[in-house]
Amino acid sequence: MTVREFLLHLLLLCQIVSTSYRGDKVYRLSLSTEVDVKDILSFITETRDYLDYWQTELHVGGHVDVRLSRQQDELLSSHHLRNISHTVQIEDVQKLLNKVSHYGRGRTKRSTSDDEADYSYTRFNNPAATHREMYRLAAQYPNLTRLVGVGSTHQGRPLLVMEIVGLKKERNCPMVWVDGGLHAREWITVAATMLFIKKLLEGYGTDPYITDMLDSTKFAIQPLANPDGYAYSWNSERLWRKNRSPTSVAWCKGVDLNRNFDINFGGQGASDFSCSEIYNGPNAFSEHESKGIARYLSSVRHKLLGYFSLHSYGQMWLTPLSYTRKKVTDRTEHLDVAHIATRKIKEATGQKYSYGPATALMYVTSGDSSDWVYSELNCSHTYGIELGDMGRYGFLLPPSHIRPTSNVILSGVLAAVEVIAAGPDNLTTPRRQRKYKRRKWRN
Repeated sequence: MTVREFLLHLLLLCQIVSTSYRGDKVYRLSLSTEVDVKDILSFITETRDYLDYWQTELHVGGHVDVRLSRQQDELLSSHHLRNISHTVQIEDVQKLLNKVSHYGRGRTKRSTSDDEADYSYTRFNNPAATHREMYRLAAQYPNLTRLVGVGSTHQGRPLLVMEIVGLKKERNCPMVWVDGGLHAREWITVAATMLFIKKLLEGYGTDPYITDMLDSTKFAIQPLANPDGYAYSWNSERLWRKNRSPTSVAWCKGVDLNRNFDINFGGQGASDFSCSEIYNGPNAFSEHESKGIARYLSSVRHKLLGYFSLHSYGQMWLTPLSYTRKKVTDRTEHLDVAHIATRKIKEATGQKYSYGPATALMYVTSGDSSDWVYSELNCSHTYGIELGDMGRYGFLLPPSHIRPTSNVILSGVLAAVEVIAAGPDNLTTPRRQRKYKRRKWRN
C-alpha cells in the first residue's frame, strides 16, 4: 500500500465513522475558458478517489458541482482552482437533507389491505415497499404484465423487471428497456420510474397513444436496479452511490455499477481504488446487478429496439458514446431522436433538456451500461437521461418533483420510441439478426 493510498483509507475511514453532512457545502465551479477545463480536469484526476462530485460538465460554458466539508474548503484555493470562479449551490447539505426527509419518505410498514396504503406515489419509498408495489401491480394487471427476476443482490434482494405489453401485441414485437436506480442516491429515478409504470398500465385502454404504443412495443422496466445500495441510502448514508458488495478493503464497500460493464472496462472515468465513488470492481460483470441486466438483455437482443437508462441530475439527454469522443456512424439518427424527445418534454412539462453525445455534454467514462448495449448488442438507440433538477437540490429533490419527472419520462421516452420504430433499421432485419447471432453472452 502506497502512502497516498494509506492516507486515502484513513480519510475515508473517518468519513465512515460519521455520515452527517452538517456544514458540507455543494460548490459550483464555472468553466469559462479552455484553461479552466484543463485545470479542473487535472484537479479531478488528483481528487476523484476521495471527493464527492455531484455533476461534471467538462466543456467551456459547463460547470462542476462538488460537495466539500469544512475541512476541504481550502481545496478551492489550490493552484488548479484559484482562477476558477465558484458559487455555493447548497449552503448546508445536512440542513437541506433534514428539510426534505421531513416530508420526503412514504409509509413503509407492511400493509394487509388491497389498496396502495403501503406505497405512495407522492413520496419516496424504501426498496421493500417498492418491490411489494411491483408485485401488486403485476397482480392487478395480469394480462398486461409479467414480473421477471433477473437475479438477486449480494444481500439477497431480488432484481425485478416489469414487462408490459398490450393485448393486441404482435408475435416477437420489439422491446424497449428502461432502468432507474442504478446509482443508489438518485432516488428520483426510482420514484419517477414507478409512476411511469403506473401511467402505462392505467393508460392502456383509456389513452389511445399509450394503447397503440403497448400494442406494438413491449416495455421491460427495472425501476430499482441497485436495491442494496438504495436500502443503504435509506438507512445509513443518504448520498451513497454504489452497491454494497464487499471489496478488498473491509471498510470500503461497493462497486459503481455503471462502471462494471464490459466495455472499455477500467478505462478513463473509472477507478480501480475500492474506496472510490467510481470504483469499477475487480473485473467486468463482477456484480450481480450488472450481470443480471446483461443476461436479460442478451436473451432479447434480437428484438431490442431501444435502451434508456435514467440518472440524475442536470436535465440532459445523452447519446452514444461515453468512453470515446470518436463520432459514431449513426450520430445523426441519435441527435434526431434526442431533438424530438427533448422537444416533446418541453411541450409536455415546460422543462428544457439539452442533448448531445455524453462526452460532449459531460465527461469520458468507461464500463457504462449504455455503451455496452450499443457496442455488444448492436442496439443503435441507447440513451442516458439525466433527470432534474439543474442543481438547486441536486440528489435531494423533494417529493413534489416525482410527478413532473415521471411526465418527463413518459413524454420523452414514448416520443423517442415512436421515432425509432418508424426508422428504416428499427426491427430485426435479417442483416441485424446475423449480427445478433455472433454476439453471445459470456458469463
